[in-house]
Amino acid sequence: MAVRRCLKVLLCGSLFLAFGLFCSQLSQTTERASGPWFGVFSPSKTGIDFSSLFSEDLPKPKCQKGQVLLILVTSHPGHRASRKAIRRTWAHQDEGSAYSWQVIFLVGGTLDTELDWHVYNEHAVHGDILMGNYMDTYRNLTLKVMHGMKWAVDRCHPQYILKTDDDCFVNTDRLPSFLRAHNPSPKLYVGSVFSEEKRIVIRNPSSKWYVSQWDYGHSMYPPYASGIGYILSLDTAMLVVGFAKIVPPIPVEDAYIGILSERSKVRPLSSARFAKHNVKWSICNYRYLMVIHGLRPEDQILAQKNVWRARTSCNHSTEVTNWK
Repeated sequence: MAVRRCLKVLLCGSLFLAFGLFCSQLSQTTERASGPWFGVFSPSKTGIDFSSLFSEDLPKPKCQKGQVLLILVTSHPGHRASRKAIRRTWAHQDEGSAYSWQVIFLVGGTLDTELDWHVYNEHAVHGDILMGNYMDTYRNLTLKVMHGMKWAVDRCHPQYILKTDDDCFVNTDRLPSFLRAHNPSPKLYVGSVFSEEKRIVIRNPSSKWYVSQWDYGHSMYPPYASGIGYILSLDTAMLVVGFAKIVPPIPVEDAYIGILSERSKVRPLSSARFAKHNVKWSICNYRYLMVIHGLRPEDQILAQKNVWRARTSCNHSTEVTNWK
């Protein structure tokens, strides 16, 4: 009887120890890869806690303070082909560039050790990835962008910030010089602004753009630019980041920027230079367009070649020098 009781005690002790180790490992994994939202949107009535978004898993990229343009590109950790294509095309700078600019990729965490390892190696080679302390999901895109904005404002102080996605082409051949020469005024927020009927808040829980009444009480968003690409001047970005600390976030990144800009009293300027669709643009269109959405990695090369051709092939046409 005593032996049997002893065996029961040992068995219970072993199970308790194993359970404790499991909980400890689970806690460490969750702490490493989670943020305020862990995979799904969690309702909040407070602003963004920026301190929770920064991860120490990956060294921060370096940036040159005061450069004309900083481009923040949202990218999933697994989109290595997209990042590679961008680095080879519009993120590549000629040695004789008149204005300084930089491209940084924004990624979140995963629970895939191998995928994280690839991201670490990629950053070790290129030094252009900013990793955040949140799961890399579509519903956490707001956190990803605000994390990038906060880092850019605090560390880099660029004159302008462009937010775009890794399936977009950016005309870096013209954009930095255009911003320096032709931007009309401070407090800039420009992109492809949605019409009123496209700004209705979606309440269908099955939609990836779903926002509950609790998350946002109004039935329509204020004017905002499409997330394919929008530019904020530094003063606007500082206001947006400041209000994000007190304005509850929603899981629709570009609409949230519109909400913050409204609080900042900065109205978005709509420009056809930001194209939501990739069509068969003429060579001369590349003297005008700044952001084009919907490119596969292999499409980036053709778009870059068209930019180079437009340098000499379209000198007969008058260059448009405003955002319209």
